[in-house]
Amino acid sequence: MKINSNKLKGRIIAQNGLIEEQKVCLDLQNPIIKNRLSTIIGNNYDKCTKVNGKHKCDIQSKNKILKCQIKKYKKNMFQQLDKNNISVLVNKIHELKDCEQILRGFCEYPLLPNKTHVDRSKTIKKMSTEFYTDEELKYFIKTLNDNRRKILNFVFFGSNIEMQPTYLVGVEYVKNKRTKIIAFEIKKIIEYLEKLEFKISLKKTTILLGDERIISFQRKGGDSNRKSSNKFQTKIILSKLVKYVDNAIFYY
Repeated sequence: MKINSNKLKGRIIAQNGLIEEQKVCLDLQNPIIKNRLSTIIGNNYDKCTKVNGKHKCDIQSKNKILKCQIKKYKKNMFQQLDKNNISVLVNKIHELKDCEQILRGFCEYPLLPNKTHVDRSKTIKKMSTEFYTDEELKYFIKTLNDNRRKILNFVFFGSNIEMQPTYLVGVEYVKNKRTKIIAFEIKKIIEYLEKLEFKISLKKTTILLGDERIISFQRKGGDSNRKSSNKFQTKIILSKLVKYVDNAIFYY
């Protein structure tokens, strides 16, 4: 039986994520690591376990004091922070309704008659004056900037209020070796990021927040051209946050 390479890759990524979450749960019970990270996440939490379900919280302590999202990352490499259909984004942030046409334009290829895959023979509409007026593009970016906090809250916290993480915990790898674990308070990350401005990338296919691409938004792609490739994807480069946002680090 032929195995779909994209499905296999996705399965491996998901499995590795689960293993990393289990490792972090063990790390947070280590007295030395717990003490080192306590300046950010505190130390009054008890045993942590993996949390199942579709939400942003990956692990949670038994007493529910600690809720974390976990990211395995490499220096200067991006990680996926969020992926959603444009319709979900606009329904959650109504102020972006005026941006919907442009968002769909650069994210969504038309579907084939089977309604399961996209038609790559068509073209997407880049965020450029080839498809929009200069005034339309300026209004688009202004609307995004006017709603920075709402957008950031959505991609970091999600919409499940009861299962929103308070902290973002990253584990940095060099090749296949864990080198350090770092903890951020998500509220502090958002406070820093919302000071930055949205802008359109030079290739006109990505929305950047700030000049260092710490956060970027683009079409997801991949997925063997299934319609899920039309989703709006948020990426984060975790290693670049270290010099801007308070954190606690333990070196393995």
